[in-house]
Amino acid sequence: MTLSPARLACAVVTAMSLFWFIPDVYRRATNPEKVRATAYYSAVEERFMVRTDTFTGAGYADESGNPLEAPAFKERLPFLYFAELEKQGRFPATVAGVPVTAQDARNALQTVQLSPRMWNLPKMPLNVLLDAAPAGAHLSLPPDIFRITGTGLDFIRCADGSLDTAKTARFAEALRTADVRFPLRGLGSNPNPLKPFDEGCLLVDAEGRVFRLAMHKGEPRCRATGLAIDGEVKAITVEEHPRRAFVGTIVTGDAVHLVTYDDTLVRLPLEGFDAAGSYAVLRSDPLNVTLASADLRDRLTQPTRYIATDAQYNPVHTFDLYFPAEARSRIEAAQIAGSELSPLALRQFAPEEGRVLFRMEPAASLPLAALGCALSVALLVLVRRRTRTGLHWGETLFVAATGLPGLAGVLVFGPLATPSESLTLGKNTPTDDGPERLNGFKKTGCASCCSGNK
Repeated sequence: MTLSPARLACAVVTAMSLFWFIPDVYRRATNPEKVRATAYYSAVEERFMVRTDTFTGAGYADESGNPLEAPAFKERLPFLYFAELEKQGRFPATVAGVPVTAQDARNALQTVQLSPRMWNLPKMPLNVLLDAAPAGAHLSLPPDIFRITGTGLDFIRCADGSLDTAKTARFAEALRTADVRFPLRGLGSNPNPLKPFDEGCLLVDAEGRVFRLAMHKGEPRCRATGLAIDGEVKAITVEEHPRRAFVGTIVTGDAVHLVTYDDTLVRLPLEGFDAAGSYAVLRSDPLNVTLASADLRDRLTQPTRYIATDAQYNPVHTFDLYFPAEARSRIEAAQIAGSELSPLALRQFAPEEGRVLFRMEPAASLPLAALGCALSVALLVLVRRRTRTGLHWGETLFVAATGLPGLAGVLVFGPLATPSESLTLGKNTPTDDGPERLNGFKKTGCASCCSGNK
């Protein structure tokens, strides 16, 4: 018996499909109640408060785990629940000895989220540059986009896809005057026309120098900031906010930097930040800035690090928030139990990736995965004995390596082996329609006068 390549290929495709389907269906069926825990810094208590959200409601506690009622929790976070406290007349006149109002909290609230999905994907070399000084009262999208090349910026009209040579030449001259060296290591902007104002683009040239590029009434403005970035530039964002605390962010492999309006580069105190899988969040209020960072590749065992800083980004308090233990134990138990169903899992999506993946991962428990493969082989042997069908050693090895997904492929498209020699007629065997087959043949049952007897 020899393996049939066509049947084997069909079984392999079936197993690959089930490597994704079986773990995904099992995860959806056994996924426990979703739990989300978030920490907020309280300037009143000078410590973090933790809110845990589930399908059944929200729970409140301080960083030590002491439970709190919702009103007491919100009173400790006046800069987060300022609207509710103001409506109820409970917003404090001072916080940590500093006079504040609900409007101050509203104006100072700024959140910046940086996810590895922003940079862990191929970059599209197309950008939009808004006019920072439009003729109207509001910002609007321009009639063109620009393409980043190895030698400059090409402005392309969206209406017909033609190159705007005049505008391209003006910007090329402005970049040359500012001494921008190509190819660029990074460029970022905020093309949202609903923002209150426009700060143009932040760009890092081939030598790591930081520049600001903007357009005013159709004319380019480019200047050097005097700042320099070391290492690979992962992402650049521009954050226009009425606070005007910083222009934007520059993310490198192990750090997040802020570019301020006075041309200062501030490295945020994010310990252990890794752009390959870590995200970062910045949240501001009138007195403090809260930083959060965690590794998305292992949210169950690794904590989320929260850092409260002063206005100059100097740390004043640190807190590690772990995934709730009860929910973590349920998820881990379900992952281990599901190892019997498939020794491998095909992942197409990951929280740290911004694209479709083809990633094979082993089961959570290798001993249980091996047990599942052994049971699949035993079931294959039992089926073949019941059907009195031969079993090829290649089929056994295939099912032993792939478990239940491979068994399904073998049962649907098997047997994968075919006989090595097919039954054929001998060389001396006459064909049915040859005259030799008629020799010695005597037809009976006809009358003597029938011509068929001749």
